[in-house]
Amino acid sequence: MINVAVLGYGTVGSGVVEVFNTNRESINKKAGQEINVKYVLDLREFPGDPVMDILVHDYNVILNDPEIEVIAEVMGGVEPAYTFVKAALEKGKSVCTSNKELVAKHGPELLKIAREHNRNFLFEASVGGGIPIIRPLNQSLTADEITKITGILNGTTNFILTLMERDNLDFEEALKIAQNLGYVEANAALDLDGYDAAHKIYILTMNAFGTFFDFDKIKCTGIRNVTKKDMDYAKKLGYRIKLIATSKKLENGLGIDVSPTLVPMSEIVGNVMDAYNVVEITCDYLENVLFYGKGAGRYVTASAVVADIIKTAKKDVWTHDYDYTENVYPITSSKYYVRSEQPLNLNYDEYYSFGEDHIYITDKVELKDLEDALKDTPATYFKVRS
Repeated sequence: MINVAVLGYGTVGSGVVEVFNTNRESINKKAGQEINVKYVLDLREFPGDPVMDILVHDYNVILNDPEIEVIAEVMGGVEPAYTFVKAALEKGKSVCTSNKELVAKHGPELLKIAREHNRNFLFEASVGGGIPIIRPLNQSLTADEITKITGILNGTTNFILTLMERDNLDFEEALKIAQNLGYVEANAALDLDGYDAAHKIYILTMNAFGTFFDFDKIKCTGIRNVTKKDMDYAKKLGYRIKLIATSKKLENGLGIDVSPTLVPMSEIVGNVMDAYNVVEITCDYLENVLFYGKGAGRYVTASAVVADIIKTAKKDVWTHDYDYTENVYPITSSKYYVRSEQPLNLNYDEYYSFGEDHIYITDKVELKDLEDALKDTPATYFKVRS
């Protein structure tokens, strides 16, 4: 029997416990032995909830119990998650987590500790909710050379952009609906300013290219400046505005970007709506592979956490080495959508006039050159996927 402790009894933690209780028979069969949730750690009380029978408030109870072999960390945030996870690995316990910020900021260190103790540090649930993506990167696609990863990695912003288009809402109206539905992080900047997507593209980059780097090298631009007007114009031109995260190989290193981007409606990525995610991987032989599904939610994330616990229960220890690199750069060369109330002197592929607005789809240009051209003219601009 494998004894498990769940750290956190919020949305995901309660989902993990429920998945175990509901699918106990099939989970045990797949694991090859019984998996038992012995403890749940939370500072709160839950009167009337059966979890009270296994609820503890002191992490040391879990850490010092030799029967606990696997810990599911679903608290979120860097602390105390980092301290708890590091201590567990050093005690010889495996850890499965959904915490993308923890993995993005401390993943290589924690993986090294896990390897030293012949234990697992697994994080399938940290990217794409229940979409299986980490394991395919490290197992199914190992024969190919991956050259690029791109996609919609944040379900909240995609939901907001969908509402703006479908229900004819402005940004603030759509944001309020998303907040009322519980889609927005407590720290809204994680979603709206692109940091959540940046954490996830970091994790995908780490596993696709076998490298890690300083997280602060990722340049994030969120969706706060996306207006209903620009979404309407984009749609007239055959595009949708999506928050796109991209990581790709360059001749001198890696290029990484998180920014609102016009995506052709003729492409699958341009038709991913609501809180769904999509990850597109470009390989040398397999060419393009897409992974699509719900990117967040109680049960989809809990399902991925439980799958990692099953993998650990089968004594399947995953090890992976990562090399540090400083050669990480923003992706600045692109076509751009530019809107201005004044005619502009730009090299462009397409030009349109809607009322008082002049709309350009530029030739491929460096961002600095575009900004220089616009320095004396108020204008709105976003990247265009091509």
